[in-house]
Amino acid sequence: MLPTFFIVNPKSGNGNVTRTIPLIRQLFNEARIPFEIYLTKRANDATAVAREMSGKFPILVSVGGDGTVNEVVNGMGSSNILGVLPTGSGNDFSKMLHLPRGISDILQVIAGQKTKRIDLGHIIAVNSKSEKIEKYFANSVGIGLDARVAYEARKFPMLRGLAKYIVASMKSIFSYKAAMAQVTFGSRVSLGKHLLIAIGNGKSAGGGFYLTPDAIIDDGLLDVCLAKDISVMETLKIFPFVLKGKHGRFDKIEFGRAASLTVRGDDDLPVHVDGEVIGLDNREIVIDLKPRALEVIVP
Repeated sequence: MLPTFFIVNPKSGNGNVTRTIPLIRQLFNEARIPFEIYLTKRANDATAVAREMSGKFPILVSVGGDGTVNEVVNGMGSSNILGVLPTGSGNDFSKMLHLPRGISDILQVIAGQKTKRIDLGHIIAVNSKSEKIEKYFANSVGIGLDARVAYEARKFPMLRGLAKYIVASMKSIFSYKAAMAQVTFGSRVSLGKHLLIAIGNGKSAGGGFYLTPDAIIDDGLLDVCLAKDISVMETLKIFPFVLKGKHGRFDKIEFGRAASLTVRGDDDLPVHVDGEVIGLDNREIVIDLKPRALEVIVP
């Protein structure tokens, strides 16, 4: 069996994630699989240690939320295999892997080392100061309202899961204004004020908002959801339907699919990548997909 390196975010799950460490030790010792465990110490530490250990350990396991997954993905090499032990607030990406619910059951899956290849997203964002950020993403990118929600969610550390993002959404809906932007994907161009531009490799973001409910992680395409200039009252009406992925019934919601997408904004555009905000004043965003570039452990 392949040696496995666990990268643990001790702050995920309100700090309760460290309770999983004895379970990791017990199961992998019993299975006689070589392993090591590392607890991250700061932001982006997971990326640095994944890069450092990518040559020594074929399997790198993210223990945390979607943000930890993103950090590990951005540090691992093309020949590494990603395992996911979801212990964060959102855990949207892990839903796409169809992992079992219990930690012990997920560890059994990771020890089984069965894999499949899925698509990997790539983003370049340029802000108002012409500063560039380039990252990979496993699950989703949000531009506009959902990025503002991700930013506000950080202010509620006492809440977990969907509850955190619902509270942040209610705060953001009343304060965020739609931004003027041009969105180009495939043969389509959407010009005007956009409240939200969601790009999904996976179906959901923000702990259970199914913004791109038909997304498939290995179809070679990104799913796109556009919400145009919608009033506060319209947004409140649509909001409950997003939780079930049924918001496509509303006229001002548009869906599409493409291998790449470009957004150019006249106004500042907040952007999140796998739930982590990379900036609030972006002006140009280019997103594409690397088909089946990421190997992941699945049941």
